[in-house]
Amino acid sequence: MKKLLLSLLATLLFSSAALAAPPLPGGDSDLPVDVTADSMEYSADNSTVVFRGKVEAVRGEFRMWSEILTLILKKQDDAKEKPEKRSGDLAKANDIDRIIAEKNVRFKNDTQHGTAQKATFYSARNILVLEGDPVLQDGENSIRGNVIRYFMDENRSVVEGSPKKRVHAVFSNEKKGK
Repeated sequence: MKKLLLSLLATLLFSSAALAAPPLPGGDSDLPVDVTADSMEYSADNSTVVFRGKVEAVRGEFRMWSEILTLILKKQDDAKEKPEKRSGDLAKANDIDRIIAEKNVRFKNDTQHGTAQKATFYSARNILVLEGDPVLQDGENSIRGNVIRYFMDENRSVVEGSPKKRVHAVFSNEKKGK
């Protein structure tokens, strides 16, 4: 199970890249990110970029789907250059405060996949939080709970249950059939 959580969640690392190629998993930071959605809205006043409607983000072998994908940019100080005055890209990845995927979130990378109603990545703390019936699977191994938190810098995860949603893990014998 440790392999499941560590490898699946490690693929969810948001590496540095320009907003033109939003941070997403997939290993090599030079790989392009291809985001498809019904609409996109950038708001300098709210410091957000929101993709809506059948959102699909692809980077290398990693794929993620949701109904809404929101990039929340760090607020700019009055002394700093405003985002709307920048030339070229909208923002740099180090300007991203957090990324939120919402509604029917699914992701897949090789044999690993997962679902949740909400996935939030906090860039400053390098933490990924999965909420809303989160399930992580690798082959026949799986884990589910109320909330799954992955602390990337510590290579540690915490799966929380609740009175109505206890933690449930399934470990399969990988050697069967051999």
